[in-house]
Amino acid sequence: MSNQTPQVSFVEIEYKNRLYNIEYFIRAGTKGTILMIHGLGGAKENFWESMKSKDLIDYCLISFDNPGTGNSTYYDDFPLEVDDLANITADFIRKLKLTNFILTGTSMGGLTTLLYLRQADIKNIKGYINIEGNLLPEDCMFSSKVVTHQYDHFANDVFSQTIIDMKKNGNPGYYVIANNLEMNTNIKSYYHYSFQTVSYSSTGELIDQFVNLAIPRIFIYGEKNSGLSYIRRLKQMGLPASMIPGSAHFIFYDNPKALYKSIAEFAGTLE
Repeated sequence: MSNQTPQVSFVEIEYKNRLYNIEYFIRAGTKGTILMIHGLGGAKENFWESMKSKDLIDYCLISFDNPGTGNSTYYDDFPLEVDDLANITADFIRKLKLTNFILTGTSMGGLTTLLYLRQADIKNIKGYINIEGNLLPEDCMFSSKVVTHQYDHFANDVFSQTIIDMKKNGNPGYYVIANNLEMNTNIKSYYHYSFQTVSYSSTGELIDQFVNLAIPRIFIYGEKNSGLSYIRRLKQMGLPASMIPGSAHFIFYDNPKALYKSIAEFAGTLE
């Protein structure tokens, strides 16, 4: 049983001749490693409750801040796209020498992880967990509201209104993410990440990639999003799809206990 105190640290990554300090947390464990990638407007703290989960107590848990959120480096004169996030994820994994791990992505992090899997040594990935990650255009609930605007208008007007609207939603997950946008997110990074999120989601290639992955995988979704069009397809194909009750899109805040129990159950099938 793990009794390790989670540690917050930095790893230095050189990418495209720029130096990035990437902040991450790690909680040591004896049963295996789960790497969790956050989405648009999120941060590593989205997964902080995972370290309180009795179901995951024996696992090594890791998550990092994408450039543009938290304390990770972002250069305003050098905008990044989701392709870059996939490459930085690969660099992070190499730096920490992660092997035989379970990869998890939520929202835009689902896109980031799928792009990473295109370049990864699949033998190094024990399993894949997609938590309402981008698969089709209907998943672009936030990014699609970004790409129709010029940057100055988005930064000066739309971004602040997005925060107001999210706080009015009445959902706890939306409220916490809104606070993260307000306090912890570089507006330019949010803007630029949105474009590839929309473009990749529009082609149908992501759902096909997920379905055809040659590793164990599971799709996890919130009860309020049970109407996603592709869930029936996944179930008809016999792919695991787990519904988390009482949750909307930000499951890790709406019902973390049930989320991490579901993740632990999936991880248990890989032992």
